[in-house]
Amino acid sequence: MAIPLYQDTEIPNAFPQNGHLGLWFTRFFNQYDEEWQVKKEKPKQEDGKRKWIKLTADKVCGHQKALDHYRNRVLNLIKALKRKDKLDTNDYAICETNWHFVTGMGLPHPVENGMAWHHTLGVPFLAGSTIKGLLRAWVEGGWNEELNPEKTVERRQNWFGMVKGEDGDTEDKAGQLIFFDAVPIEQVQLTPDIMTPHYGDWYAEGDKITGVAEHERIPADWHDPIPIPFLAVKKAKFLVTVVARDKSNDKEARLALKELVQALQWLGAGAKTAAGYGHLVRNTGEETTQLEKKREEETAQKLADEKEIRRSKLTSDLEKEIDQDLFEVGQNEAEKKANDWLTKMEAAKPEDAKKIAYQLKAFYESIDKWEKPSKKKQKPKVDRVKKILNGKL
Repeated sequence: MAIPLYQDTEIPNAFPQNGHLGLWFTRFFNQYDEEWQVKKEKPKQEDGKRKWIKLTADKVCGHQKALDHYRNRVLNLIKALKRKDKLDTNDYAICETNWHFVTGMGLPHPVENGMAWHHTLGVPFLAGSTIKGLLRAWVEGGWNEELNPEKTVERRQNWFGMVKGEDGDTEDKAGQLIFFDAVPIEQVQLTPDIMTPHYGDWYAEGDKITGVAEHERIPADWHDPIPIPFLAVKKAKFLVTVVARDKSNDKEARLALKELVQALQWLGAGAKTAAGYGHLVRNTGEETTQLEKKREEETAQKLADEKEIRRSKLTSDLEKEIDQDLFEVGQNEAEKKANDWLTKMEAAKPEDAKKIAYQLKAFYESIDKWEKPSKKKQKPKVDRVKKILNGKL
């Protein structure tokens, strides 16, 4: 009699803290009986498939810090490819689910329906190839009524490339656009879901019917519906972007992103879109929030880098003490302490006085009061520092 692997003490039988939920859901299914059959529903015992899905849906999906790092890397890459100092909300989109969403249902799994998980982040996602296919279906399907057949072919060839000899293509050519994976920017909310096909044998083996006597395969009212549980995304916000291979085609990339957003809303992505799953709506407010957050993080990083450079130049305990007083506190408090250091500077030995003076100069520069100090308050203080520096500016 085979013993399920998870009964071995060396095999994890409980989701580890900070674990990869996708790996857990896909590889560590533990609802088998001793005959390696998925546990059936019994009195006071839930069906193994439903139990596993509920256990997965109850867990936190994704680690916010890792998702933040990924978001930053993608935005930095977009900025580099576009050769821009600052991004705007035409360079990317945040698309949010308006109902359930499923992706990767065709992947094999003991519960019958899988899920496509990001390999390192452990969250459901849409691969760049899926995004590309969705946009191409939108373009070739004629959803943009402003394009005639000739313009549609031209757009398809420019955006997605050509294969010589197919569909009138005259050469082998790569498309202008690069399609990124659509990955959540926040932890994902999962939910147990269920579908109830009435004609399971018809869907699976209807093509094998040889006569009307095959009652099990014929779609009819005497069949019992068979509920099939599956895991779905309840709520998620995806970072979506398209970038041109060449900066000169950035206008086309922005246009493609605009069309992609419409495709996500009207066609939907993932599985069961005909039943209303997978339709994503652009969240412009979240885009602005993310842009502001990104800029705040960049400012904070710039200040941290400047601080690191500044502190690396400090060699004496005196310089480190001054740095602590002037640069590690709020501006109001720092200005009060600067007044104290002005007095200490004028009473110190020449060597120490100049060290203090250089620190004070750096401080007044950091608050924009060195070059153009106010005449009544700041100019006398700056003049005292310049006097000590004795023309070495």
